[in-house]
Amino acid sequence: MFSDSIIWYLFLGGGGAGAVTVLALCDLLFGRWSKRPGRERLAWTQELSTPFFVRGYLFAGGALVLGTLCLLLDLAHPERFLYVLLYPTASVLTFGSYVLSATVACTVALGAIALFGSARTPLALIKALEVAAVACGTATMVYTGVLLAQIGFIPLWGSPLLPVLFACSSLSVGAACALAGAWPEAAATGRLMRTLSRADAALIACEAVVLVAYLALAAGVQGQGAAVEALLQGPEAWVFWIGFVGVGLVLPLALDAAFAATGASSLVAVAVPFVLVGGFFLRYCIVNVQFV
Repeated sequence: MFSDSIIWYLFLGGGGAGAVTVLALCDLLFGRWSKRPGRERLAWTQELSTPFFVRGYLFAGGALVLGTLCLLLDLAHPERFLYVLLYPTASVLTFGSYVLSATVACTVALGAIALFGSARTPLALIKALEVAAVACGTATMVYTGVLLAQIGFIPLWGSPLLPVLFACSSLSVGAACALAGAWPEAAATGRLMRTLSRADAALIACEAVVLVAYLALAAGVQGQGAAVEALLQGPEAWVFWIGFVGVGLVLPLALDAAFAATGASSLVAVAVPFVLVGGFFLRYCIVNVQFV
């Protein structure tokens, strides 16, 4: 039913939104704010450095823009996206178009602030943009799963756990992108990398738990059992077991554990692409379940 461009949209849009959310939360939760009179600016710690945010928002913005282009490419008439924005209706499609556009706008704004310096930007504006980025990014992540659930072309898509599964995966991809942004300064960002690595491991574990619950729930629903069987035992089940479970879940978890034990930052560099590959193959398997 869907072309490969939609799979890329689900992956890039969700992963980019996850990266924006993680980056904004890093600053909101772990940043040290300047409280000196007359200096309304971020006083980033050495670990939460400007290059870290510049690289992170570059990754996130690039993923969101490419994801949007994939969506437009799939539309027979790309101008329909603009039409939805200009003439909104009470529909999931309208909601998704607006939150995606808002997430892109927040990413561009925060990336510009990080790139050109925060000294000229009011602190209240930066905080407001980061809160908005978390809200819009979360909505975009969930929407990528709601989109399939609303279509309902395949019974397996109708599960209420699908948006949760996609959100966990998107946050894991986002944490991996943040780790990639911190890695070039590994000597100075050790604590930040350990925190992000632990967060990524927890998100992967949550993703695995939600996946098991998602498949178990679907297996007991009439009309979905065959889809689950095809996903797990079909001719292309190896894509699910190797591409997603093996590469996307087991290997990153093992590398995160090894990094926690040894502190070798090179392990993080290896784990990041595995997380990204796993995030793509999750969506590939779910979208193409009727064919496997």
